[in-house]
Amino acid sequence: MPSAPQDAGTASAIKALERYVNGLITDSSRLVQGCAIVPLAPSEQTAVAPSSSSGRKTIVLVQKGTALRAPEAATILERTLAGTLHRDYVYVGGAQYMITNVQRRSFYGRLMSAAAAGGVVVVKTNKLLVVATYAAPALPAEAVPHVEKFADELAKLDY
Repeated sequence: MPSAPQDAGTASAIKALERYVNGLITDSSRLVQGCAIVPLAPSEQTAVAPSSSSGRKTIVLVQKGTALRAPEAATILERTLAGTLHRDYVYVGGAQYMITNVQRRSFYGRLMSAAAAGGVVVVKTNKLLVVATYAAPALPAEAVPHVEKFADELAKLDY
C-alpha cells in the first residue's frame, strides 16, 4: 500500500481508500463480500464521497459490495465508540447481525437470517471504522483474520 494522505476526508484520501477496499474485495478469494469505511472524526464525515452523483454529503466514505445506509453507519459508529455495539443487533445494508465476539478494537457477529449464513466484522483503526461482511461458504475463521489484516494495514498508514 502506498503512503496515506494526511486527511481521510480529502478527495485523494478517499480515492486511495477506494483502491484499498477494491483490493480487499478482489484479493480476498471471495472471503469478504462487502466493505464500508466510516471516519471516526465528525469533520471527516462531511466529506463528499466521489461516488455520490448528487454531491450529497455522507457519513460513509467508501463502500463496495454492501449498501451501508447512513443511519446504520451512524448507529454502528456511535455504539462502537461507546463500546456498546454488542448490546443490540447491528444492521448493515438492511441485514441483521448479532455480535458474538468482542475484542479490544473489533466486534464480530453472525447473520441472523434463516435463509443465508454469513457475518460481519467491525474494526476500529486510528481514524476509521472498517465494516466488512462475508457470506457462506466463507467461515469466520477465514474472513476475520483477513479483515483484521486489512485494518492493520490501514492503521500502519495512519488511517
